[in-house]
Order: sequence, then structure tokens, then C-alpha cells
Amino acid sequence: MKFRSFSFRSVLGACILFALAAPAAAQSARTAEEQTAALGRGVNFGGILEAPDAAERARHLDRRLVTAVKEGGFDTIRLPVRFSNHAAVTAPYALDESFMRHVDFVVNTALEEGLNVIIDLHHYRQMDGDPLDAGETRADLSDDELRNRFTIIWGQLAERYRDKPTDKVLFELYNEPHGKTDGAVWNRLIAQTLAVVRKSNPDRFVIVDAGNWATAWGLETLELPKDDRRLIVSIHNYAPFEFTMQGASWIENSAGWVGTPCCSPAQIAKIEEPMDIATRWAAENDRPIFMGEFGANSIAAYEDRVRYARIMRDQAEKRGFSWAYWDFSSDEFGPWDYLGKKWRVELRDALTGK
Repeated sequence: MKFRSFSFRSVLGACILFALAAPAAAQSARTAEEQTAALGRGVNFGGILEAPDAAERARHLDRRLVTAVKEGGFDTIRLPVRFSNHAAVTAPYALDESFMRHVDFVVNTALEEGLNVIIDLHHYRQMDGDPLDAGETRADLSDDELRNRFTIIWGQLAERYRDKPTDKVLFELYNEPHGKTDGAVWNRLIAQTLAVVRKSNPDRFVIVDAGNWATAWGLETLELPKDDRRLIVSIHNYAPFEFTMQGASWIENSAGWVGTPCCSPAQIAKIEEPMDIATRWAAENDRPIFMGEFGANSIAAYEDRVRYARIMRDQAEKRGFSWAYWDFSSDEFGPWDYLGKKWRVELRDALTGK
């Protein structure tokens, strides 16, 4: 083997060029499968930054909320944010800096506590073709322009968090694509958004939801860039729906489900069906699965909710899925009582206990 001699000047120049070309955040040596396993057991910070009145609800974001996640035995915070409601409605669609500081707080505090955090773009109602929530801003844009706005928002987020560890801060492109953001449209938008994200975050692990509201059935039409191996696929599983969503104000005709118990053999079969679909799809497509949402609201009997949570946890983990429970601190779902600053112990233990 021959060795060439280099001058100090040439070596220094090469180092500078390498530093300029290198990604800001060091690449993790993990595979996507290893990264998915590292997400472990998680919770959603739901009902806060993805709410229409997120700026007001952000006052709930204190350090104690984050430390409780760690103390409770969880590994990951999934952070749903309605970024579309905090970006300008005209180009270049700048994100509101005062609002973004709330996102920064969760990301930085989670990292200080040794937690993973998933930044999830949640509820872009207008892009999906859904009615807007009260307090949500409408942009005077075509469907194509709305999707372009989506990619530009992601470009800003990618730049903002490019220095964060690639194995601790993950991006989730979009929560529960459906309606006008489903099927072939979603596949194109995945590719377009990943191209924008990869300019500044070539090695960031990115989570991509299945179509059809992130259900396992939406995997059938999902298409991912084959050469991007730093992707994790997410499904949500709220089966059996009549139990988990009984009496839910946002679900039509759910009042008739009030009193539904859990969990019979038939209900467990409903729980398992989407997980089995996802397991087969993952094996056939060589992609890992993250179950980004499941949960049962508080109108259901508490003992049944505890039983359901333990079954969901066990069924997911025996299939090798990491997961995030919906949610963490709301009265509707959460194992953490925000006002009382205490645990709903049986629900917490069903999720993280022995």
C-alpha cells in the first residue's frame, strides 16, 4: 500500500470541506428496527399543542409533566402539534416564533431527561378537506398549494431541529392522513416532504403514518422511497371502537355505546386483527412498526380501561412493536392526573408495570 504525503494546508482545507458537508447532528449507527425498539413505551402529549387553542393550553407544559413521564417508566414523548395553525397563511408560511418556543421547551426538556421525543405534525384540517375547528385559521389556497405549504412548514421544522440527536428526536410527517390526503396523494406527499427534510436531516429517523387514518388497512396502499432506510411506519389501533370511544363527544352516535365493557375473546380478536395485518406487512416490506396511538376514554369503566391497556401493551410488545399511549395527562385518557400531580396508579402500571 502506498501512502501520499499531505501538507498541513491541504489537510486543514479537507477538514473544513468535510465539516461543511457533514450533517449537523451526528448519525446514529442504529438501524430503523433498532431505533424503533429504542422508542420502547411512550405517551402522547395530547390535548395540548394540537388543540385549536394550543397557545392557551401550552401553560400546561411544565417540567413536572416531562419528569413524570420519566418517573412513570416511559421512554418516549410523542408530541402532536397543529403547526398549520401557527404558520402564516401566505408564503413563505413562517412559523410563529413565540409558539415554537413551546415546542422547543418540550424537545429540550425531554432530552435533558433522557427521553426520546417525536415531533408530530397533527391536524391540518384544511389539507384533509375536513371542517375546520373553532379557532382554526383558513388559508386561501388550492389543494396543491396547501400541500406545498405543508412541505415548506416541514422545511422550517427540519432546519430548526437539525442539530438534535438523530436517535433521540424523530420527525413524524403527518398524523392520520385521510380524505384529500390519502392514497396516491399521500404517497406523493411523503416523497416530496422527505426530499425537503433530507436536505438538512439526511440521517434523521422519520415516522410515516399509514393511510386511511393510520389504520393497518391503510398499509395496503402505502408506498415509501425504497432507498430511504431510516423510516419507521406507524399505525393506530383503537379497537374495539365501541369500547374505547364510548360516549366520545367527537364520535357520532357514540352515546349508544356507553356501558360497553372490555375485554371479551371477541374484543381481543378485534384488537389483534390490525396488529396481525401490520405484522405481516412489516415482514413483507422490511419496515418496522410503531403503534403511535391507542387508548380508551374515561367514560368506560376504569377497571376495564386498565385491563384493556395491559392487553394492548402485551399484544403490541409480543409482536415487537414499540408504542405510545393516547394520551398522558388528560382527564379523558391519561394515567397522569395533571391537576392533582399524581398517578392513576393502576392504569400506569398496566402500561409500564410488571
